[in-house]
Amino acid sequence: MIGTEPKRFEDVQRVLNEYSRLIVVGCGGCAAVCHTGGEPEVEAMADKLAGIGKEVLATPVPERTCYIQHLRKSLGDIRSQLAASQALLILGCGGAVQTVRQFTEECDLVKPVVSGLNSVGHMDTLVPDTLWMERCSSCGDCMLNETGGICPITLCAKGLVNGSCGGTRDDGTCEADPEKDCAWELIYERLKALGQLNNLRRIRAPKNWGTMGRPRRILRDPEAAELGKQLT
Repeated sequence: MIGTEPKRFEDVQRVLNEYSRLIVVGCGGCAAVCHTGGEPEVEAMADKLAGIGKEVLATPVPERTCYIQHLRKSLGDIRSQLAASQALLILGCGGAVQTVRQFTEECDLVKPVVSGLNSVGHMDTLVPDTLWMERCSSCGDCMLNETGGICPITLCAKGLVNGSCGGTRDDGTCEADPEKDCAWELIYERLKALGQLNNLRRIRAPKNWGTMGRPRRILRDPEAAELGKQLT
């Protein structure tokens, strides 16, 4: 999932300063899991905005706000409020913000779409409702098969593809952050347990960062290629 954290309310307030009629859009997916954009958080934000004199016309929480099909259904039900609003505040990831912007353009509405959250990475749930951690950088050139299922691009402070760096502490922690285990120490122990230490004998070429060229797309239907070029 995409991890999110709330922006400071003062920063959101500043961006919304000149608008009085608002819609607050949440997300029933990732932001709900992170407790940053589900129904309780959307209602809490609406109350805070009302407390500073704003009129909140609607508080939809689509099933997945970054999925245009869910957004069309959810916001399609409040078209009159959309038309009457002056701006939309989105409690979702950056993708959700841009998908809402896309929807407003489909409706021929020119409305400011304001982000209320910061996206902080692709997160895995380690402790339900408590702890999420980034363990994949979505680099497009996965090397997990060579490192025992542990990603050094994300977990190594230096993103080394050949490790360790020589700065590992005696207790196996990282020289850059003593609160974290050295990723390559973890990889070594994992490969040792698997009987695959020979994987460490191969010197890997520098990472091909060209696979992270932005924006990336996944296209399943070749006939839709032209449409994909039009959508940003």
